[in-house]
Amino acid sequence: MFNKRSLKYSLVAVIIAFACILLALPVTAQEGSVINEDINKTAGDLEIPFGTTVNGDVALNVGNLTILGIINGNVNNNMGQVTVAGDVNGDVETNMGQILVNGNVSGNVKTRMGEIIINGSVGGNIDSDLGEAGVSGSVGGDVYSGFGELRITGLVAGNVNSNGGKIIIDGIVEGDVTLNQGVIELGPNAVVTGIVSVERGIVEKADSAMTGSIEIGEEMYFEENGRGETGPGYRFEGLDDSEHIIETVSSRIVEEVKKGLDDVTFIPRFSRDWNFNHFPFMNFYGNTTRGIINMLIMFALAALTYTLFPKHVKAAGAAITAKPGPVAGWGLLALVLAIPLMFVLVLTIIGIPLVIVEIILLAAAGILGYTGITSLLGGKIIEAASSKHVNPLGAIALGVLILGFVGLVPIIGGLVTVVIYVFAVGAALVTRFGTKNPEAETVVLANQPAETEKTESTE
Repeated sequence: MFNKRSLKYSLVAVIIAFACILLALPVTAQEGSVINEDINKTAGDLEIPFGTTVNGDVALNVGNLTILGIINGNVNNNMGQVTVAGDVNGDVETNMGQILVNGNVSGNVKTRMGEIIINGSVGGNIDSDLGEAGVSGSVGGDVYSGFGELRITGLVAGNVNSNGGKIIIDGIVEGDVTLNQGVIELGPNAVVTGIVSVERGIVEKADSAMTGSIEIGEEMYFEENGRGETGPGYRFEGLDDSEHIIETVSSRIVEEVKKGLDDVTFIPRFSRDWNFNHFPFMNFYGNTTRGIINMLIMFALAALTYTLFPKHVKAAGAAITAKPGPVAGWGLLALVLAIPLMFVLVLTIIGIPLVIVEIILLAAAGILGYTGITSLLGGKIIEAASSKHVNPLGAIALGVLILGFVGLVPIIGGLVTVVIYVFAVGAALVTRFGTKNPEAETVVLANQPAETEKTESTE
């Protein structure tokens, strides 16, 4: 006899299975044909083959879009990768996805919470709001980056602007280069016709690099680590700006997630009208509703973490496969000692402020490790289903979705959540919060016996 809860979980399982079937069915336009209408697909992969011309717009929700032919219109994608190997006579835009241009785009290229790689040519502007961007080809307009690394090794005919992060130029920029806060690196092949300006930060210039002039509003200084080396980050005077950056990035992530949901046609209207800012203060009834809200919040946190610390997240994820034993051990140790340590600190009175520090460290370790686990889980599934490049944010979204639905299962979900937290904290501790890559150590250790044998044979 089915009760309401069993029926609810059965319905969720059916929906997930149906979504997986849709995602597994790629669609390919007929090769050598002319399509005089718009193409809209809800989910799954879509390919415009070589020799095919589409006189209209192309839109895809949740999937990878590959363009080998010609599109005389705009391209829009949500939560997936867009690969342009042909020609697009219009704009290309993604929400929470990657854009790879190996061909030609006559208009603008924009992504929200994603990555842009230009190996071909773009006639308009490039806008990477929350993510990295790289230009090894040519861009006829301006290049803008919100918060993320921006690398220019090709040609930019316009200006280069970034709110914060790092700008690396080893190519040609025919306009100005402006950075609000961060570091500008000018390589030996860098040529900047206009002004190189940093409001707060530094400019590292190679001797052979050529610029019009360099302007620095407030120069920052390096922070030395425990080994006496400078790096990996830089410090600014005061905390007001860092708090402003975190607030700005967080608000943008919420805004872009809501925009992405508005563009996804198969999501019910009521779910697009949710107010994200009120989630912590609203009383929702039903485990499924709370679970979905938790998934959205965790994805926002994971996306923010990956956007700000991509290398640290990758290191934490690599530790799960490279060192599962130490990861589990350190995670269990942290979980077992956390509460007793808090009691000891409270009893000493003087150590009460350290309790807050401990909570913050555990939360940061959990978020970093959780992001690494979801990225690893989603990436493995996508790689198994497709040979194409894995979009990092798409992998994280898939990982959050899987772990979120598993967490809804009574009893088992709670146990899985505890295990995930143990591995998340353990991954952060083993990698020293992502600053130590276990894969690099594995490669070094694997090469040592070969080098030893080579030395012995030489002797």
